[in-house]
Amino acid sequence: MDRGFAAWNSAVAAAVDTIGTHDFPRRLETALKTIIDFDILMVFGYDGPGKPVCCYHNIDEHRARTVVDAYVSGPYLLDPFYGAAMDKKVGGLRRLKDMAPDHFYSSEYYKQHYVRTGIRDEIGFVCRPANWAAVVVSFTRPTTAPAFGRRELASVRDAEPLLRVLGERHWRRDDPASGIPERLSSPQSPINETLNRMTDGILTPREIEITSLILRGHSNASISEKLKITAGTVKIHRKNIHQKLNISSQSELFSMFIQELSSAK
Repeated sequence: MDRGFAAWNSAVAAAVDTIGTHDFPRRLETALKTIIDFDILMVFGYDGPGKPVCCYHNIDEHRARTVVDAYVSGPYLLDPFYGAAMDKKVGGLRRLKDMAPDHFYSSEYYKQHYVRTGIRDEIGFVCRPANWAAVVVSFTRPTTAPAFGRRELASVRDAEPLLRVLGERHWRRDDPASGIPERLSSPQSPINETLNRMTDGILTPREIEITSLILRGHSNASISEKLKITAGTVKIHRKNIHQKLNISSQSELFSMFIQELSSAK
């Protein structure tokens, strides 16, 4: 990794000079690599519950089918970075393990996305360019490398205000016709909407709410805390959900969810 203040300044200057051109993402990647080692760089633009747009990635075509193509087909709804993007109060540097629910690493989403893609650790920052809900720039390390260290995170956190402004200048969309869809203002969760379609009225609103939290990787204790109900009540709801949907595992639930997302396109 090419370190040093001079290297950073030179790389950032090159990135600034290419704002608004196809060369900017690669120049931004070069600048980032002067302060931190990483494997994958991905940039996703979000318009709300709609399918995200991959603005840039540095992945080979074979791996991109899992890391990018499979992600945008629907599972992005369960991504903690998507949750951060949709929360207008969220800003600054974000790290996957700091945002993830308590059982996220045993969730089907984690197994199907992160395990299959060989990603060990991920950090990113949220930009708010014109006419996007958000753009998330994230970078990862593979399972063959150590997780991001405290000093590395501090370096990127110090650089984040500049990186965010550069991202917002480059990825803005000035055409009002391509702005945020009207449905973004709807308070209804896109996950809950999908689950309502999938279950066709079989589950109660509370069971839909709990199913959504299960898919995102929350434990019974976490669901209990978020919904202000007892853990015993959560267990009863989970049992009823499994019986009504005729399933016996989170894997089956995840498969049903992904199938519904695919059929809705």
